[in-house]
Amino acid sequence: MPSKAPSHRQERVAQEIRFYVSSTLMRGDIPPLYTEDGELMALPTTVTITDIKVSPDLKHATLYVMPLGGEHQEDTIAFLKASTGYFRKELSQKLQLRVVPKLSFQIDLAFEATKKIEDLFRKIEK
Repeated sequence: MPSKAPSHRQERVAQEIRFYVSSTLMRGDIPPLYTEDGELMALPTTVTITDIKVSPDLKHATLYVMPLGGEHQEDTIAFLKASTGYFRKELSQKLQLRVVPKLSFQIDLAFEATKKIEDLFRKIEK
């Protein structure tokens, strides 16, 4: 059974979330975050938001991200997951929604899959 395409409203909400989260990351406006050990957390590199999937009821949004160069993936995800409360608070003030979606961050694996396919094609061409 093919998956249903996202509605216009889902796409609009995804665009708004992408705009606010990416602009916050570019400005570095996230307040200091600390690990359980009391160490200061920092975003290790620049992050690209490659895709956002919003559930049909607009209660959940999954942001697919890729750190610059594909490095520091674990540290990047840990930082973004620790920042979800801040992002939701900011989105609640900026979005005109009854319920702000719960955010989850995942590494976008499409880049790795594409690289594997390209490598296979290169082997075939040789």
